[in-house]
Amino acid sequence: MRPKAELGIFSVAMVSTAAVFSVRNLPSMAIEGWSLIFWYLLGTVLFLAPLALTAAELASTWPRDGGVYDWVTEAFGKRTGFMSVWSIVAQNVPWYPTVLAFVAVSLAYGFDPALQDNRFFVAVVMIAIFWALTLVSLRGPVAAARFTAFGTLFGSLVPAAVLILAGVVWIAAGKHVALPPPTFARLMPVWDAARIPFVSSLLLAFTGLEVSGYYALAVRNPQRDYPKAMLLALLAIARLSIFATLAIALAIPADRISLSGGVVQTFTVIFGAFGIGWAASVLALLTALGAVALMCAWLVGPLLSLSAAARAGMLPPIFRRLSARQVPAAIILWQGVVVTIVAAAFALVPSVNQAYWILSATVTALLAFYYLPIFAAVIRLRYTQPGAARPFRIPGGKAGVWIVGGIGFAATTFAVLVALQRPGTVTAVSDGVYVAGMIALALVWMVPWLVFVVVRRAAWLTAARESVEPR
Repeated sequence: MRPKAELGIFSVAMVSTAAVFSVRNLPSMAIEGWSLIFWYLLGTVLFLAPLALTAAELASTWPRDGGVYDWVTEAFGKRTGFMSVWSIVAQNVPWYPTVLAFVAVSLAYGFDPALQDNRFFVAVVMIAIFWALTLVSLRGPVAAARFTAFGTLFGSLVPAAVLILAGVVWIAAGKHVALPPPTFARLMPVWDAARIPFVSSLLLAFTGLEVSGYYALAVRNPQRDYPKAMLLALLAIARLSIFATLAIALAIPADRISLSGGVVQTFTVIFGAFGIGWAASVLALLTALGAVALMCAWLVGPLLSLSAAARAGMLPPIFRRLSARQVPAAIILWQGVVVTIVAAAFALVPSVNQAYWILSATVTALLAFYYLPIFAAVIRLRYTQPGAARPFRIPGGKAGVWIVGGIGFAATTFAVLVALQRPGTVTAVSDGVYVAGMIALALVWMVPWLVFVVVRRAAWLTAARESVEPR
């Protein structure tokens, strides 16, 4: 039984935008000055646009509840499809606490800034927020998508728009502008070897546009609506990223921008200058809402893909079962337990932090298992299923799909490999040993996938075929 199709272009675009755009990421780009425009355009051309075009073709041609699992399976088979979705589920586990910590700190600023340093408060808020999201997710894909759309509108788009407007007012009022006048030389970045890790992190910051594909069966007309939603999301992400980041750079000197709190810092400076400092607290709360919407966009989708893999006989029956609201309730609850433990350790145990960041770096490699098959799939399916009805096609025929898929594939490979390079603070081992160790640690996360593939039982597929859902 498929969920009732209730999502339109706006909801799909908001889910995709929520999975990518977050104002919390803007301060790290603001320190680049005028060259941030070049960097954002580079990230859009090399990764965001290829991903949008690829997702539009795959989602409009194969609109199924398995999302990425079904796309990759169509091209390379069930094992590779399962591998792709397992990698993103594993990657999300250590990622959730980083976003939850940002939410907790933003809420603390909105109510009482002194609470930002209270570990118990941060831990309680992190866990409470995640379980509230879990309860929303248990209400079904439509409810989760609607909350994501609401949270993105008021928690990401509104703060970004306010940032842009505040920047315009700041200039119009004759306030001090931290950036010098723009020139061609200032718009062009300085190229050197030190920039390579920065380019990698920029590309990885644009991941997530395809996440709305997990909600395919809840969309009224996926063949018509997905391409339009991808274009809307692409334009929203690119424009808001550029202009909202410029607003920060115009108001705050680069050497004074707080990477962790630059957005709230900008609101505080601008609103304080006009005597409405209280508005900064309101925007801090809205920013927290946007981060919650970001998590909600990812919370259900990948687990729906796991359920689709289970229905194909790749996982034990417990992963297959959907509730009456068409969500894998058992898996969602288990995920809640695991993330609760990780989040509590992250917030309460100082000695865990260093190991935690190493852990986060290792799971970056898992993005290769996720995105490389997606870009490869759109190319392969043009050859293996040339007659499939494609409501949206990447322009340019086979040459066009090779260019788009190839750029996305190359950009993903580059970003992941560079992200695994040894940072300057690690001096005990050589570059080769460090990279090999990071890859080895990342592969540990894929062990459960390999175990499931090896021990897979025919009874799993038989039970899947005989099952009647919902249960």
